[in-house]
Amino acid sequence: MDIIGQILDAAWGMLYEAGIYVIFGLVAAGLIHLFVSREWMVRHLGGRGFGSVVKAALIGAPLPLCSCSVLPAACALRSKGAGRGATVSFLISTPETGIDSIAVTWALIGPVMAIVRPVAAVVTAMAAGFAEIMLDRKDPPPVVEGPACTICNSNDCEHVHKPTRWSRFWNFVLFDMGDDLGPSLALGLALAGIVGAIVPDDFFERYLGNPWASMLVMLAIGLPLYVCATASTPLAAVLIAKGLNPGAALVFLLVGPATNLATILVVSRMLGKASAAVYVGTIAVMSLVFGAALDLAVGALNVKVMSEEVHELLPPPVLAAGAVMLAVFLAFSLVRWVYRRFPGARAKPCCTSLACDTHAAERAMDACCESRHSQG
Repeated sequence: MDIIGQILDAAWGMLYEAGIYVIFGLVAAGLIHLFVSREWMVRHLGGRGFGSVVKAALIGAPLPLCSCSVLPAACALRSKGAGRGATVSFLISTPETGIDSIAVTWALIGPVMAIVRPVAAVVTAMAAGFAEIMLDRKDPPPVVEGPACTICNSNDCEHVHKPTRWSRFWNFVLFDMGDDLGPSLALGLALAGIVGAIVPDDFFERYLGNPWASMLVMLAIGLPLYVCATASTPLAAVLIAKGLNPGAALVFLLVGPATNLATILVVSRMLGKASAAVYVGTIAVMSLVFGAALDLAVGALNVKVMSEEVHELLPPPVLAAGAVMLAVFLAFSLVRWVYRRFPGARAKPCCTSLACDTHAAERAMDACCESRHSQG
Protein backbone atom coordinates (compact mmCIF):
# COMPACT_ATOMS: atom_id res chain seq x y z
CA MET A 1 0.00 0.00 0.00
CA ASP A 2 2.93 2.33 0.61
CA ILE A 3 3.95 2.20 -3.05
CA ILE A 4 0.40 3.09 -4.16
CA GLY A 5 0.43 6.05 -1.82
CA GLN A 6 3.76 7.20 -3.18
CA ILE A 7 2.47 6.93 -6.75
CA LEU A 8 -0.66 8.93 -5.90
CA ASP A 9 1.39 11.55 -4.07
CA ALA A 10 3.77 11.95 -7.03
CA ALA A 11 0.89 12.17 -9.53
CA TRP A 12 -0.96 14.73 -7.38
CA GLY A 13 2.21 16.77 -7.03
CA MET A 14 2.46 17.10 -10.80
CA LEU A 15 -1.26 17.83 -11.08
CA TYR A 16 -0.85 20.57 -8.46
CA GLU A 17 2.17 22.11 -10.17
CA ALA A 18 0.87 21.93 -13.75
CA GLY A 19 -2.92 22.23 -13.41
CA ILE A 20 -3.39 25.99 -13.75
CA TYR A 21 -0.86 26.16 -16.59
CA VAL A 22 -2.64 23.41 -18.53
CA ILE A 23 -5.97 25.21 -18.04
CA PHE A 24 -4.34 28.39 -19.37
CA GLY A 25 -3.05 26.43 -22.36
CA LEU A 26 -6.49 24.97 -23.05
CA VAL A 27 -8.13 28.41 -22.99
CA ALA A 28 -5.43 29.82 -25.29
CA ALA A 29 -5.87 26.84 -27.63
CA GLY A 30 -9.61 27.46 -27.76
CA LEU A 31 -9.08 31.12 -28.65
CA ILE A 32 -6.65 30.14 -31.41
CA HIS A 33 -9.26 27.73 -32.72
CA LEU A 34 -11.82 30.54 -32.83
CA PHE A 35 -9.74 33.17 -34.56
CA VAL A 36 -7.38 31.20 -36.84
CA SER A 37 -9.38 29.78 -39.73
CA ARG A 38 -8.41 27.07 -42.17
CA GLU A 39 -8.69 29.59 -45.02
CA TRP A 40 -6.20 31.89 -43.28
CA MET A 41 -3.71 29.06 -42.89
CA VAL A 42 -4.10 28.02 -46.51
CA ARG A 43 -3.60 31.59 -47.70
CA HIS A 44 -0.35 32.00 -45.74
CA LEU A 45 1.06 28.50 -46.14
CA GLY A 46 0.38 28.06 -49.82
CA GLY A 47 3.34 28.26 -52.14
CA ARG A 48 6.53 26.31 -52.69
CA GLY A 49 9.38 28.62 -51.69
CA PHE A 50 11.58 29.02 -48.63
CA GLY A 51 9.27 31.70 -47.25
CA SER A 52 6.35 29.28 -47.07
CA VAL A 53 8.52 26.83 -45.11
CA VAL A 54 9.38 29.51 -42.54
CA LYS A 55 5.76 30.60 -42.21
CA ALA A 56 4.58 26.99 -41.89
CA ALA A 57 7.01 26.38 -39.02
CA LEU A 58 6.10 29.61 -37.20
CA ILE A 59 2.34 29.27 -37.69
CA GLY A 60 2.31 25.59 -36.75
CA ALA A 61 4.28 26.04 -33.51
CA PRO A 62 1.50 27.49 -31.29
CA LEU A 63 -1.34 25.44 -32.78
CA PRO A 64 -2.77 22.83 -30.37
CA LEU A 65 -2.72 19.84 -32.74
CA CYS A 66 -1.30 16.41 -31.99
CA SER A 67 0.43 14.19 -34.55
CA CYS A 68 -2.92 12.57 -35.37
CA SER A 69 -5.06 15.66 -35.87
CA VAL A 70 -2.34 17.52 -37.78
CA LEU A 71 -2.44 15.02 -40.67
CA PRO A 72 -5.82 16.03 -42.14
CA ALA A 73 -4.87 19.69 -41.69
CA ALA A 74 -1.62 19.14 -43.61
CA CYS A 75 -3.45 17.24 -46.33
CA ALA A 76 -5.92 20.11 -46.67
CA LEU A 77 -3.01 22.53 -47.08
CA ARG A 78 -1.41 20.19 -49.61
CA SER A 79 -4.62 19.99 -51.62
CA LYS A 80 -4.71 23.80 -51.75
CA GLY A 81 -1.27 23.97 -53.35
CA ALA A 82 1.18 23.99 -50.43
CA GLY A 83 4.54 22.57 -51.50
CA ARG A 84 6.32 19.59 -49.99
CA GLY A 85 8.61 21.84 -47.96
CA ALA A 86 5.80 23.81 -46.33
CA THR A 87 3.80 20.63 -45.70
CA VAL A 88 6.69 18.84 -44.00
CA SER A 89 7.55 21.96 -41.99
CA PHE A 90 3.96 22.22 -40.75
CA LEU A 91 3.85 18.49 -39.97
CA ILE A 92 6.88 18.79 -37.68
CA SER A 93 6.48 22.08 -35.83
CA THR A 94 2.78 21.65 -35.07
CA PRO A 95 2.80 18.42 -33.01
CA GLU A 96 6.23 19.01 -31.44
CA THR A 97 5.07 22.08 -29.56
CA GLY A 98 1.97 24.16 -28.88
CA ILE A 99 0.66 26.83 -26.57
CA ASP A 100 -0.61 24.17 -24.15
CA SER A 101 2.63 22.15 -24.10
CA ILE A 102 4.72 25.30 -23.64
CA ALA A 103 2.64 26.22 -20.59
CA VAL A 104 2.96 22.79 -18.97
CA THR A 105 6.69 22.66 -19.80
CA TRP A 106 7.17 25.97 -18.00
CA ALA A 107 5.22 24.62 -15.02
CA LEU A 108 6.92 21.22 -14.64
CA ILE A 109 10.45 21.74 -15.97
CA GLY A 110 11.09 25.46 -16.03
CA PRO A 111 11.67 28.40 -18.37
CA VAL A 112 14.87 27.03 -19.95
CA MET A 113 13.16 23.99 -21.46
CA ALA A 114 10.01 26.01 -22.18
CA ILE A 115 12.11 28.28 -24.44
CA VAL A 116 14.45 25.68 -25.94
CA ARG A 117 11.69 23.23 -26.84
CA PRO A 118 9.67 25.44 -29.25
CA VAL A 119 12.85 26.95 -30.72
CA ALA A 120 14.19 23.46 -31.47
CA ALA A 121 10.83 22.44 -32.95
CA VAL A 122 10.71 25.46 -35.29
CA VAL A 123 14.33 25.08 -36.43
CA THR A 124 13.86 21.33 -37.02
CA ALA A 125 10.74 22.03 -39.07
CA MET A 126 12.57 24.62 -41.18
CA ALA A 127 15.52 22.28 -41.73
CA ALA A 128 13.24 19.51 -42.99
CA GLY A 129 11.32 21.92 -45.22
CA PHE A 130 14.49 23.36 -46.71
CA ALA A 131 15.79 19.84 -47.36
CA GLU A 132 12.58 19.04 -49.23
CA ILE A 133 12.96 22.12 -51.43
CA MET A 134 16.61 21.34 -52.14
CA LEU A 135 15.65 17.86 -53.35
CA ASP A 136 13.83 19.73 -56.15
CA ARG A 137 11.43 16.91 -56.98
CA LYS A 138 8.51 17.62 -59.29
CA ASP A 139 5.20 17.97 -57.49
CA PRO A 140 2.06 16.40 -58.92
CA PRO A 141 -0.80 18.85 -59.52
CA PRO A 142 -2.71 19.62 -56.33
CA VAL A 143 -6.04 17.96 -55.72
CA VAL A 144 -8.87 20.46 -56.07
CA GLU A 145 -11.12 20.34 -53.06
CA GLY A 146 -14.85 20.61 -53.59
CA PRO A 147 -17.24 22.86 -51.67
CA ALA A 148 -18.47 21.91 -48.22
CA CYS A 149 -22.05 21.60 -49.46
CA THR A 150 -22.64 19.55 -52.60
CA ILE A 151 -26.31 20.56 -52.68
CA CYS A 152 -25.75 24.30 -53.17
CA ASN A 153 -22.18 23.99 -54.45
CA SER A 154 -21.18 26.43 -51.71
CA ASN A 155 -19.22 26.71 -48.47
CA ASP A 156 -21.77 29.06 -46.89
CA CYS A 157 -25.39 27.98 -47.07
CA GLU A 158 -28.24 26.77 -44.90
CA HIS A 159 -27.10 23.15 -45.23
CA VAL A 160 -23.70 23.83 -43.66
CA HIS A 161 -23.97 23.71 -39.90
CA LYS A 162 -22.42 26.83 -38.35
CA PRO A 163 -22.46 26.81 -34.53
CA THR A 164 -22.04 30.00 -32.54
CA ARG A 165 -18.54 31.23 -31.72
CA TRP A 166 -18.57 30.36 -28.03
CA SER A 167 -20.20 26.99 -28.58
CA ARG A 168 -17.30 26.28 -30.95
CA PHE A 169 -14.91 27.35 -28.19
CA TRP A 170 -16.39 25.06 -25.55
CA ASN A 171 -16.87 22.17 -27.96
CA PHE A 172 -13.24 22.41 -28.98
CA VAL A 173 -11.85 22.70 -25.42
CA LEU A 174 -14.08 20.15 -23.71
CA PHE A 175 -14.62 17.61 -26.48
CA ASP A 176 -11.94 17.96 -29.15
CA MET A 177 -9.04 18.86 -26.86
CA GLY A 178 -10.43 16.59 -24.17
CA ASP A 179 -10.60 13.59 -26.49
CA ASP A 180 -7.17 14.25 -28.01
CA LEU A 181 -5.34 15.36 -24.87
CA GLY A 182 -7.21 14.07 -21.83
CA PRO A 183 -6.57 10.30 -21.87
CA SER A 184 -2.93 10.64 -22.92
CA LEU A 185 -2.27 13.37 -20.33
CA ALA A 186 -3.87 11.24 -17.63
CA LEU A 187 -1.66 8.33 -18.72
CA GLY A 188 1.37 10.60 -18.72
CA LEU A 189 0.65 11.74 -15.16
CA ALA A 190 0.11 8.13 -14.06
CA LEU A 191 3.36 6.97 -15.63
CA ALA A 192 5.18 9.94 -14.12
CA GLY A 193 3.81 8.99 -10.71
CA ILE A 194 4.92 5.37 -11.15
CA VAL A 195 8.40 6.36 -12.30
CA GLY A 196 8.72 8.91 -9.51
CA ALA A 197 7.76 6.34 -6.89
CA ILE A 198 9.70 3.24 -7.97
CA VAL A 199 12.75 4.47 -9.92
CA PRO A 200 15.78 5.29 -7.72
CA ASP A 201 17.06 8.85 -7.82
CA ASP A 202 20.45 7.79 -9.20
CA PHE A 203 19.08 5.35 -11.79
CA PHE A 204 20.16 7.23 -14.92
CA GLU A 205 23.51 8.26 -13.49
CA ARG A 206 24.19 4.62 -12.62
CA TYR A 207 23.02 2.92 -15.82
CA LEU A 208 23.03 5.68 -18.45
CA GLY A 209 25.80 7.95 -17.32
CA ASN A 210 26.93 8.68 -20.87
CA PRO A 211 24.81 11.56 -22.26
CA TRP A 212 25.02 10.28 -25.84
CA ALA A 213 23.89 6.80 -24.78
CA SER A 214 20.88 8.24 -22.96
CA MET A 215 19.98 10.42 -25.95
CA LEU A 216 20.12 7.43 -28.30
CA VAL A 217 17.95 5.41 -25.93
CA MET A 218 15.36 8.22 -25.79
CA LEU A 219 15.51 8.47 -29.60
CA ALA A 220 14.86 4.74 -29.98
CA ILE A 221 11.95 4.93 -27.54
CA GLY A 222 10.40 8.06 -29.02
CA LEU A 223 10.52 7.24 -32.75
CA PRO A 224 7.82 4.50 -32.87
CA LEU A 225 5.91 5.71 -29.80
CA TYR A 226 2.86 7.94 -29.94
CA VAL A 227 2.73 10.53 -27.16
CA CYS A 228 1.42 14.07 -27.56
CA ALA A 229 3.53 17.11 -26.67
CA THR A 230 1.65 17.98 -23.50
CA ALA A 231 1.32 14.42 -22.19
CA SER A 232 5.04 13.70 -22.69
CA THR A 233 6.06 16.60 -20.44
CA PRO A 234 5.25 15.08 -17.00
CA LEU A 235 7.23 11.96 -17.86
CA ALA A 236 10.19 14.02 -19.09
CA ALA A 237 10.09 16.10 -15.89
CA VAL A 238 10.27 12.99 -13.71
CA LEU A 239 13.09 11.50 -15.80
CA ILE A 240 15.13 14.70 -15.37
CA ALA A 241 14.46 14.62 -11.62
CA LYS A 242 15.75 11.02 -11.58
CA GLY A 243 19.05 12.06 -13.16
CA LEU A 244 18.39 11.95 -16.92
CA ASN A 245 20.45 14.58 -18.70
CA PRO A 246 18.35 17.47 -20.08
CA GLY A 247 19.52 16.78 -23.65
CA ALA A 248 18.07 13.26 -23.59
CA ALA A 249 14.80 14.60 -22.18
CA LEU A 250 14.69 17.15 -25.00
CA VAL A 251 15.23 14.36 -27.55
CA PHE A 252 12.20 12.55 -26.15
CA LEU A 253 10.10 15.73 -26.12
CA LEU A 254 10.91 16.44 -29.77
CA VAL A 255 10.75 12.94 -31.24
CA GLY A 256 7.83 11.42 -29.33
CA PRO A 257 5.08 13.85 -30.42
CA ALA A 258 6.18 14.14 -34.09
CA THR A 259 6.91 10.55 -35.04
CA ASN A 260 5.09 7.27 -34.70
CA LEU A 261 4.48 4.39 -37.07
CA ALA A 262 1.05 5.62 -38.17
CA THR A 263 2.29 9.14 -38.94
CA ILE A 264 5.27 7.84 -40.91
CA LEU A 265 3.04 5.62 -43.05
CA VAL A 266 0.60 8.47 -43.77
CA VAL A 267 3.43 10.86 -44.67
CA SER A 268 4.85 8.20 -47.00
CA ARG A 269 1.50 7.86 -48.75
CA MET A 270 0.86 11.60 -48.93
CA LEU A 271 4.29 12.86 -49.98
CA GLY A 272 6.24 9.77 -51.00
CA LYS A 273 8.88 7.57 -49.40
CA ALA A 274 11.69 10.07 -49.97
CA SER A 275 9.78 12.76 -48.07
CA ALA A 276 9.03 10.32 -45.26
CA ALA A 277 12.77 9.56 -45.00
CA VAL A 278 13.56 13.29 -44.89
CA TYR A 279 10.84 13.74 -42.27
CA VAL A 280 12.13 11.05 -39.91
CA GLY A 281 15.83 11.62 -40.59
CA THR A 282 15.70 15.36 -39.96
CA ILE A 283 13.77 14.95 -36.71
CA ALA A 284 16.24 12.31 -35.47
CA VAL A 285 19.37 14.26 -36.40
CA MET A 286 18.14 17.67 -35.21
CA SER A 287 16.87 16.28 -31.91
CA LEU A 288 20.32 14.83 -31.19
CA VAL A 289 21.98 18.10 -32.21
CA PHE A 290 19.75 20.18 -29.95
CA GLY A 291 20.05 17.66 -27.13
CA ALA A 292 23.85 17.77 -27.26
CA ALA A 293 23.81 21.59 -27.51
CA LEU A 294 21.52 21.85 -24.47
CA ASP A 295 23.78 19.60 -22.40
CA LEU A 296 26.83 21.65 -23.40
CA ALA A 297 25.10 24.94 -22.60
CA VAL A 298 23.81 23.70 -19.25
CA GLY A 299 27.28 22.47 -18.29
CA ALA A 300 29.15 25.54 -19.51
CA LEU A 301 26.78 28.11 -18.04
CA ASN A 302 25.94 26.08 -14.93
CA VAL A 303 22.23 26.55 -15.62
CA LYS A 304 19.63 24.66 -13.60
CA VAL A 305 17.03 23.19 -15.97
CA MET A 306 14.51 22.08 -13.34
CA SER A 307 13.33 25.29 -11.69
CA GLU A 308 11.25 25.42 -8.50
CA GLU A 309 10.93 29.20 -8.65
CA VAL A 310 8.21 28.95 -11.31
CA HIS A 311 5.64 27.68 -8.83
CA GLU A 312 6.35 30.54 -6.42
CA LEU A 313 4.89 32.97 -8.95
CA LEU A 314 1.35 31.84 -8.09
CA PRO A 315 -0.24 31.50 -4.65
CA PRO A 316 -1.13 27.99 -3.41
CA PRO A 317 -4.93 28.53 -3.67
CA VAL A 318 -4.57 29.28 -7.39
CA LEU A 319 -2.42 26.18 -7.91
CA ALA A 320 -4.92 24.05 -5.96
CA ALA A 321 -7.86 25.43 -7.98
CA GLY A 322 -6.00 24.67 -11.20
CA ALA A 323 -5.32 21.11 -10.01
CA VAL A 324 -9.00 20.56 -9.23
CA MET A 325 -10.13 21.97 -12.58
CA LEU A 326 -7.63 19.84 -14.47
CA ALA A 327 -8.66 16.75 -12.47
CA VAL A 328 -12.31 17.34 -13.44
CA PHE A 329 -11.30 17.89 -17.07
CA LEU A 330 -9.29 14.64 -17.12
CA ALA A 331 -12.08 12.69 -15.41
CA PHE A 332 -14.58 13.95 -17.99
CA SER A 333 -12.23 13.01 -20.82
CA LEU A 334 -11.66 9.52 -19.42
CA VAL A 335 -15.40 8.94 -19.06
CA ARG A 336 -15.86 9.86 -22.73
CA TRP A 337 -12.94 7.62 -23.69
CA VAL A 338 -14.48 4.66 -21.84
CA TYR A 339 -17.89 5.35 -23.36
CA ARG A 340 -16.49 5.26 -26.90
CA ARG A 341 -15.04 1.82 -26.23
CA PHE A 342 -18.54 0.31 -25.94
CA PRO A 343 -20.22 -1.10 -29.08
CA GLY A 344 -22.67 1.29 -30.62
CA ALA A 345 -20.98 4.40 -29.30
CA ARG A 346 -20.38 6.93 -32.04
CA ALA A 347 -16.74 6.82 -33.07
CA LYS A 348 -14.89 10.10 -32.94
CA PRO A 349 -12.95 10.92 -36.11
CA CYS A 350 -9.20 11.19 -35.71
CA CYS A 351 -9.08 14.81 -36.79
CA THR A 352 -10.60 17.41 -34.50
CA SER A 353 -8.33 20.19 -35.63
CA LEU A 354 -8.60 23.73 -36.86
CA ALA A 355 -8.92 22.36 -40.36
CA CYS A 356 -11.99 20.26 -39.59
CA ASP A 357 -14.76 22.79 -39.07
CA THR A 358 -16.48 20.81 -41.85
CA HIS A 359 -15.69 17.46 -43.41
CA ALA A 360 -13.61 19.17 -46.10
CA ALA A 361 -10.26 18.25 -44.58
CA GLU A 362 -11.24 14.60 -44.31
CA ARG A 363 -12.19 14.58 -47.99
CA ALA A 364 -8.95 16.36 -48.85
CA MET A 365 -6.91 13.84 -46.88
CA ASP A 366 -8.61 10.89 -48.57
CA ALA A 367 -8.22 12.47 -52.00
CA CYS A 368 -4.61 13.54 -51.74
CA CYS A 369 -3.51 10.30 -50.10
CA GLU A 370 -5.30 8.28 -52.77
CA SER A 371 -3.83 10.32 -55.62
CA ARG A 372 -0.31 9.86 -54.28
CA HIS A 373 -0.62 6.23 -53.27
CA SER A 374 0.90 5.06 -56.52
CA GLN A 375 4.00 7.23 -55.94
CA GLY A 376 4.73 5.90 -52.44
